[in-house]
Amino acid sequence: MELLSVTPGDLLVGCWVLTFVGIIFFRWFMHRRRSVEDQPPEAAQTTAGAQIHNGKSIIPNRRDAGEGSSCRCCSSNDDVITSENVETCGKQQKRKKILVAYATQSNTSYKLSNKLISMLNLALHENSSAYGTCGGSLVLDAASGVSCCCSRDPKAGVAPEIKLLQLKEEATQCSTEHLLESGAYGLVVFFVSTYTGGTAPEPSHSFASMLKDAYLDFRVPRDVFAGVNFAIFGLGDIAYGPEKFNRFAKDLYTWCKGLGGKFVIPPVYASESNTTTLFHVFSTALVKWIGRAAFTADGVTVMKKKSMNGAQSLNRRLNNKNNEEEEQSVGGECVKDDEAVASGSGNHNSQNGDPSEGCGSDDGDSDSENSDNNDDKNNNNNNSDDGDAEDVEDIVGEGDDYFSSTTNGEPPELLYPRLRENLQRQGYHLVGSHSGVKLCRWTKAMLRGRGGCYKHTFYNIASYQCMEMTPSLACANKCVFCWRHHTNPVGRSFRWKVDPPRELIEGGLAGHRRMVKQMRGVPGVTPQRLEEALNVRHCALSLVGEPIMYPEINTFVDLLHEQNISSFMVTNAQFPEQLRDLKPVTQLYLSIDAPTPEELQRVDRPLFEDYWERCLACVRELRRKPQRTVFRLTLVNKYNTENVSAYADLVRLGWPDFIEVKGVTYCGTSSTSTLTMKDNVPRHTEVVEFCEALCQQLATSNEPKEKRMWLGRDIVEEQQGAVAAAESGAETHVEGGMTTSSLCGPYRIACEHEHSCCVLISLRRFFIDGVWHTWIDYDKFSELARSGRRDFTAAEYAAPTPPWAVFQSEERGFDPTQVRVIRKSGKSEVITSGC
Repeated sequence: MELLSVTPGDLLVGCWVLTFVGIIFFRWFMHRRRSVEDQPPEAAQTTAGAQIHNGKSIIPNRRDAGEGSSCRCCSSNDDVITSENVETCGKQQKRKKILVAYATQSNTSYKLSNKLISMLNLALHENSSAYGTCGGSLVLDAASGVSCCCSRDPKAGVAPEIKLLQLKEEATQCSTEHLLESGAYGLVVFFVSTYTGGTAPEPSHSFASMLKDAYLDFRVPRDVFAGVNFAIFGLGDIAYGPEKFNRFAKDLYTWCKGLGGKFVIPPVYASESNTTTLFHVFSTALVKWIGRAAFTADGVTVMKKKSMNGAQSLNRRLNNKNNEEEEQSVGGECVKDDEAVASGSGNHNSQNGDPSEGCGSDDGDSDSENSDNNDDKNNNNNNSDDGDAEDVEDIVGEGDDYFSSTTNGEPPELLYPRLRENLQRQGYHLVGSHSGVKLCRWTKAMLRGRGGCYKHTFYNIASYQCMEMTPSLACANKCVFCWRHHTNPVGRSFRWKVDPPRELIEGGLAGHRRMVKQMRGVPGVTPQRLEEALNVRHCALSLVGEPIMYPEINTFVDLLHEQNISSFMVTNAQFPEQLRDLKPVTQLYLSIDAPTPEELQRVDRPLFEDYWERCLACVRELRRKPQRTVFRLTLVNKYNTENVSAYADLVRLGWPDFIEVKGVTYCGTSSTSTLTMKDNVPRHTEVVEFCEALCQQLATSNEPKEKRMWLGRDIVEEQQGAVAAAESGAETHVEGGMTTSSLCGPYRIACEHEHSCCVLISLRRFFIDGVWHTWIDYDKFSELARSGRRDFTAAEYAAPTPPWAVFQSEERGFDPTQVRVIRKSGKSEVITSGC
């Protein structure tokens, strides 16, 4: 019994030995299995009953036995499949691929690229019979012989692989080196957007620079793209002007064509309004071309139409229209006598002599053409495929720009169907053909008694009686922090149908009241406040777009004042003529989003090329207005918060009554906004620090005389006397949250609204007898506006500011008559957006 006893150590050793033996057996088994799988085709065929024919390993053709058939690339005239045939078939698997490459800023190009890939995959699947039944992979079956996916036609090739890459100088993306040297692509389809200033999108800047260098470098062969077919779909906005419209797409076309690339269909340059239509045009023509193309290892073979509906008919049609080779319009772009362009640029003509404005058409009339081997048979290998070129033009001609004109020659409506759908999805009530209203979140909050917006704190508006509206949804900028994610159109002038101002106001009030009534029954909403909210007293013309673009803006403002509705007009400082002609409004804003031309270009992305001169002209016009004027500064960390002294220079040019400084509103992550809470949204303390620094920069400046007066009194002299008395020891503190040390300089911080991260800087003349007067007497303003005077001043309708609204008060701008909402965690709710 002692000899049979087993200790725990013996068991452990036995387990180790068994485990080791099992591992050895498993590895031997897997090695044997891989050896069988990796057996060469000839060996596999021999083990399956292969025969030797003239010294070569062969497989009997089963066609005579009715057991299937071999493909042409793998069979010979004597019905014998040899190892050489198999090697040829394997080579054919290394066929040319399709590359879909995109350059995007807001993911539009990326989405269209994926959409095209889905369409191509569907088209290739539907045409799978032309590529065989094995789906493009070589099948070696010892029992039934060899089959592959090769077409029955020896020139048909096999279904190509489709790759999606971004135009970006990275190893895993489509870099310039990859595009020039890979040699793996038979077709390259570009979807490229043009960013601010006619440049490539930011992620593709390096790619554009590198490809341009290759195009200009004489050492790079001019035929480096000779074996590659191209197609390009550009996305831009014609509002930026013909020179910058789709500039990157046109440059890309020029570079690829100059390096020997052949464009199978004309380039398509789409604008905001017709992207969907022209994408359908582009994809339809491309799918049609691919349906006639065969991708092989040697290149791409295209079976061409025999009927004369290609280049000859196209050139004949163009020549009949204009025998003197004058430029003509096809799809909105100019077309030379030998060029065809599909474009979404409306009625704007491109510059003469621009080589990127289109591509010609091939004059060949053969049944088929190989893009690699027959280039020298053509006069120019950069011409588009003739049949598809005509098809594209025909479709574009049928789908003209929605914005070009209406059938009776009148201006089109601004709100086209897709735009209307997008805005309605965001909660807009659209009015007429170019206006809209939306219920502000602060309107809802104050209806529930949970606090008003910063205008309630600074200027005494009742937030639940304020209608947020715009008479023009169009804008002249594409700001990086736009609340509306650029779903509204842009333009440098109001080129659309103009709705009567009375209809806009009536429709806006009706829509606003309808949305207010929907708040009935919401917790906290009382019948009294709901009834008061239906009586609109204020209109914030800052919803979206540029309200001053509306041609009837003065009549619009007058109609508001007739109904005792105050007007808070916000403009983006790009229309000095309209600003000069504007009638008095309750309060006039200029959005100053950056203090220098470079920063303004980066932040606002304006359409006008002379945007900075226009901005300065607007600032000068603002100084001439005797009513209340405001600079609105939206702070975006890492964009426009550093150059305080440059802001001070603009203030000295315009001398506004107030400076509103607000942290940017975080609108969430989207394809059109790259801002983040962590990196770009300033805290309230940061906004206060910026305001203090700005006041310090202006401390040594003296305001002009008209900005010192208050109803005939020189307020500055009185305040300077108070400071002198305080310094002599008579008094060390001044009412309204102001210390004597803060009375130096023309501007001081007057109010704050911590809940929307907003601070108000005011001219010192609004500090009367120790009390700030930033609030507004709206009844007095209505009286002055109806009087017909245009020279009344801000002092005539000013009102005292209560202590709770003053800077550094205990309430931090929160109305004590409202109820502060507390989270379950015990922390106060912080609201980060305003109206």
